[in-house]
Formats: sequence, structure tokens, C-alpha cells
Amino acid sequence: MTHTNQIPGPSNFMDNRERGATLIEAVLFSVIALGLVIGGIVFFEQASLSSRTNEAIRLMASLPSQIRALYQSQSSFGTDDIGGLLISSKAVPVSMLEDTDSDSDFDEINNMFGGTVTATGAGSQFTIELSNVPVEVCSRITPFDSSGSGTIGTGIASISDGTDTDMDGLTSVEAAAFCDNNASGGEVTLTWTFDR
Repeated sequence: MTHTNQIPGPSNFMDNRERGATLIEAVLFSVIALGLVIGGIVFFEQASLSSRTNEAIRLMASLPSQIRALYQSQSSFGTDDIGGLLISSKAVPVSMLEDTDSDSDFDEINNMFGGTVTATGAGSQFTIELSNVPVEVCSRITPFDSSGSGTIGTGIASISDGTDTDMDGLTSVEAAAFCDNNASGGEVTLTWTFDR
């Protein structure tokens, strides 16, 4: 019996080449699709963080004004919690309020990062505390100058992260270091003290 080596004809050769090209095309398509999905997720996360940062800036710019307006005719902010007054006077958007004891009345102000907002009188000053603030957001909302003007408004007397307190202003570079110093799990609790 005689064996003859068959040389692939033009048809077999083209079929094999087309199959190889199809496999390469499928791999390239998969890589491109995966890149688009990952890029979309990263873009969404950045856009979401940017949106929440802008919300935090708006909140922190409006709350001091609301508190000052509520205490306009008084010489002191007292030393009690101001949150209840902010809630009852509708000075806070409903989307940020929570009924923690299920009595059909809002009793807590939440922030856009899953933490709380606490406002307290401090005599001729008042404080506003934001908990669970991501470090990258902290560095955007804490800068202020020596006159008390900053990203979130005016009348800032000091800012504290629970350990360090700054009273003479924070540049953007200083704010980044300030926020990193005492962060836990990438988050920090910030307390601003405001003058009248």
C-alpha cells in the first residue's frame, strides 16, 4: 500500500487561516470588551465620588447659614444638640434624614458617605461633625485660609479630625496630609467649629 502525503489544497489552507483569524478576532474582542467594562466601572466610581463630594460641599455650605439664621436673634448658640432644630425647621433635605427609632419622626441627619451629621452649640460658636468621610473627599472639603474662608464657606474657626485641630488654615497640600494622619480604614471624622 502506498502512502502519499497530501499537500493541503488552497481550500483547506484558507479554512485553517480563517479559523485562526476568527480565534484572534474573538480574543481581541474579549480584551476590548473587558477594557471597556473596567473603564466604565472606574469612570462610574469617580463620577459617583465627585457627585457625593459636591453634595458634601453644598451641605456644609448651607448648614452654617441655616444655623446662623435660626439663632439670629440670640446671643448664644447654647451647648445642646442643634440637629433636632435643623430637622424640625426643615433646614436639611429629607433625603438626608432618618427615623432611627421607627416612630414616624425623623431624628438623625445622615451624610452622603453613610455617616452622620451632628450639629452642636458651643456658646458663641457651633460645631458640625461629619463622620465616615473618605480621605480623598476630606482633602477637597477641608482647605480654608487664616480668615476662616474655605471650600465650604466662611466663619470657619477650626477643623479637627478627632486628634489634630487646625485653627490657622489649611492649604490643599496641608489638607491632604491632615486627612491622612488619623484616617481609619480610609475614612475620617471631621468636626468644624464655626463663628457667628
